Amino acid sequence: MGDEWERRYTGQPGASGQPNQGNSANKPEEPQDTGTDMPSGLSQEEIEKRIEDVRRIVSQGANEAQQRIKRVVDKAGDYWRQAQVAPTPRQPNNIEEQRIRQLANMWSNENWRVAKDLGSYMDITSWQTDEVWEVTVQTRWETRGMDTVTDPYTGKPVGKPQPLLPVWDYELPAITGLKAPTSRTRLQGLDEIISCTSCNGTGRALCMTCNGRGWIVCPECKGRTKKRCATCRGRGYIADWTEGEKKPFFQRQAENVATSFSERVADVFDGIRQQGVPIPNPVDTDPANKGKTVPCPDCINGEIDCTCGNGKRVCTTCEGAKTALCAQCSGTGKMVRHREIVRRFDLRTQTRIVGESAVPVQQLLRASGELIYNTEVTETLHADAPPDAVPLDVWQTAVALIESEGQERPGASAPHEQSRATLQVVELVRIPYTKVQYRFIDQDYLFYIYDGEGREKFYAEHFPARWDRIERLVKAISADLMAPTSDMPPSNGATKPPSGGYRVPIEVPPYNIIEEDDENFPGKHS
Repeated sequence: MGDEWERRYTGQPGASGQPNQGNSANKPEEPQDTGTDMPSGLSQEEIEKRIEDVRRIVSQGANEAQQRIKRVVDKAGDYWRQAQVAPTPRQPNNIEEQRIRQLANMWSNENWRVAKDLGSYMDITSWQTDEVWEVTVQTRWETRGMDTVTDPYTGKPVGKPQPLLPVWDYELPAITGLKAPTSRTRLQGLDEIISCTSCNGTGRALCMTCNGRGWIVCPECKGRTKKRCATCRGRGYIADWTEGEKKPFFQRQAENVATSFSERVADVFDGIRQQGVPIPNPVDTDPANKGKTVPCPDCINGEIDCTCGNGKRVCTTCEGAKTALCAQCSGTGKMVRHREIVRRFDLRTQTRIVGESAVPVQQLLRASGELIYNTEVTETLHADAPPDAVPLDVWQTAVALIESEGQERPGASAPHEQSRATLQVVELVRIPYTKVQYRFIDQDYLFYIYDGEGREKFYAEHFPARWDRIERLVKAISADLMAPTSDMPPSNGATKPPSGGYRVPIEVPPYNIIEEDDENFPGKHS
């Protein structure tokens, strides 16, 4: 194989020492694919020189790459030691600042996204205390409607009739509480005696069992006047009981029990088949399969005459009279018509937030706050006379909300129904909050503490992330890895990069860190 390589690249003769003869003597030899990148026509010295150059370049590149990796690792260690250096804890100057720092620590400990022990290391720039008010008006709407109910007349006098008034002119039992079930109240003095429309005042109506015929189809023979013989089960023959050899007593008793059980099972399946269900009989009771048979002595061809004679039976409900007592009036021919007021209650709640705050309304509504004023509206409230400890603008908003909710409801579920607000309860809740501006690791932040004491909640649009230092470490290492080289020219023909960085280029994919306070986390709150 070595001789062939020498002949191909050095032009030496073959094994016989003579050059190639034939048609190929006057034209160059076609190059053959040997799987190498060496061009043809090179001498042995040139090939060895090229191999030595490639070996030297590979060795030099490996050494330079090793040095570069070592420098990156050393810098990563420096970055890591810098990231592990904890900031100095801050000391509060007064009681209010101490409370804010404690609450900030509680927030950071409960929320894994916030930097740990934020209250101990943040620099508080300023804080401001303010409040918002939650105005809640609960209105109970009562819907009344007149309903008519009829009962059979029992002979009791109804008394002197009274005039029919509108539904809201009647004094009905008081309802306590905002939530109440539907109720019905019968009005006295409005009962009327009327004729029964079902029987036209006769007290009797057509019998519903026989539809006024006085008879029904015989349920035993289904109108055929014949029914199946129970002795032979409609076969027309039975087993021949000619006495043969005598069997022991216990054997005869066992056979009788088995035969009786088989007959009962067969009767059940026969009844199912007569209802139209094609189900086979699992018990073989045919006497023809067990021995000799004789004609049945109790029937003719398996059928006997039905006791009805004509396929009909007298209706047991009306006893053939074709009519029965009217079920509506119980046979009196009269009905008593009553008037009832149906009362249905609906509760509607309206809430308003009075005041300015960056905390979203949905979160403020979940706050408990401090109940300052709570009362049931029983008289007209004046917007210029607020209760104690209630600001004027809050009270004016509450009065306007009460008046708007107390107006006539714009319709009911039925045309004859009318709705009205019968009970209103107003609640005024104060929600204090503290706006805290602070600085953490050379950046300014802002967060809110709201709700009552012991039930504090937090909200912030941006906050220092718990893994912010690790992210800075990754960013710094990525910047070093992507530093341009100074010795090697760019492959795309661009301008040579500035000096600095490492000699061996290392290609890395683009690296982008998404901060936790970006748009991917719209609701930064605890």
